[in-house]
Amino acid sequence: MNLRSIDLNLLPVLEAVYDERSLTRASEILRITQPAVSNALSRLRTHFEDPLFVREGRGVKPTAMAEALMPAVREALDRLRSGLEPRSVFEPSRSTRVFNLSARDAGAFLIAPALAARLEQVAPGVRISWSQLNRSAVGAELTTGRLDLAIDVADLLGMDMEREPLLKTPYVSVLSPSHPQADQALTPENFFELRHITVSSRREGRSLIEELARAHGRRITPVHRLPNHMPALEMVRHTQFALVAPRQIVEHAGLVLQDLPFDFPVPESTLYWHREYAGDPALTWLRGLIREISRELAGSAAPAAPVAAS
Repeated sequence: MNLRSIDLNLLPVLEAVYDERSLTRASEILRITQPAVSNALSRLRTHFEDPLFVREGRGVKPTAMAEALMPAVREALDRLRSGLEPRSVFEPSRSTRVFNLSARDAGAFLIAPALAARLEQVAPGVRISWSQLNRSAVGAELTTGRLDLAIDVADLLGMDMEREPLLKTPYVSVLSPSHPQADQALTPENFFELRHITVSSRREGRSLIEELARAHGRRITPVHRLPNHMPALEMVRHTQFALVAPRQIVEHAGLVLQDLPFDFPVPESTLYWHREYAGDPALTWLRGLIREISRELAGSAAPAAPVAAS
């Protein structure tokens, strides 16, 4: 599309009508008159050669063309709002900034819901766009600013990345209450004889449980490999498979939890950001919020001070 052929001031109107499904409510949010909204829609309809919205009950519904346009329109407006927001001052309660976060570990599973609840209270206009990037791409995404923060394991390295420990996630073995092993003491021998499910965000390579077995001179071939814990837990609930998972994720699932019968390093979630953006007041605020949530989840003292990755 040739951007010169369209008045970009019309795009917030398109977004507001799409979100509200009402010209009246859109005019109230935009603080313009309803005739002005109607006029903007008329110009957009002419440009796209499509009605964009049709009447439905007492409101409107988007056409297929409007549905197709909205992802790109919303992304463009979000980037514009974030770019224009003053960096010297940040007021959470008034901000509409979009933060881009990547998360790939169990700690993020715990932090994300608590963060959403906190933002609803103190910064209702702020939005979080979560993604799951390959670990090899995190450094480059933080450098370019396409990514604001990342939550991942503690071994990501980068000359310009700074990091802060967040939350430790001890692992346990999980079984269905109907499993023959559920009421027996778990030993190394019977642990390795279990039929295992594994959770890994990677398509290939040894999973956590396979590495664990290898370190003890054993071999495990998981029966199923899944990308996250929710379907894995349901599979355990209805089968005779075992799962090794973070205690905080599974402790309220109504399944049998057993401590692992050998020493196992407790993984730690780590927050990463790029050194160039360390002074951004908005990111400083968000890091503080995540830090506070992590402390509450851990129920312990604050993590150590941030350190630069070498």
